[in-house]
Amino acid sequence: MADRSTVRADDGGNMRIRGKLAVLAIALPLFAGVAACGELQEAQQGVEDAQQGVENAQQGLETAQNCAKATGAVNFVPNFSDQQQVREQARSKAEEIGQLAEQTSDQALSDALRDVQQSMQRVSSGEVTIENSAEWTQHKLEQTERVLNICSGMTGN
Repeated sequence: MADRSTVRADDGGNMRIRGKLAVLAIALPLFAGVAACGELQEAQQGVEDAQQGVENAQQGLETAQNCAKATGAVNFVPNFSDQQQVREQARSKAEEIGQLAEQTSDQALSDALRDVQQSMQRVSSGEVTIENSAEWTQHKLEQTERVLNICSGMTGN
């Protein structure tokens, strides 16, 4: 009978060992899953950072393109000797500059372009004539300088 109780005691020890092995067998994949989850989160963060970098690059390209267009548009100086032609040219430039102001995501550039647009609208309406064009031209040069300064600050020049 002593042999049977010894066997039972040994079976109990084996059962405890088996129980611990079973817990380890279940826990190891969970720990590995937690570690893999951390790696997955790091990978996901890397993808998000890369996407943000692409978005920033696209926005920088958009800004550079808008600044190139804006520079050309705001450098327009009408010839006030032909009032009919100057009105048509100013109306066209006002529309072009207004579209640029809508397209840009930079608020300072958009505001500066809106100011130039309003100035061009004054010319297209006939409010600015050859008689008062000197004052308008001086103001327009200041507006153009503002746009150029904003753009040079954005592009790092």
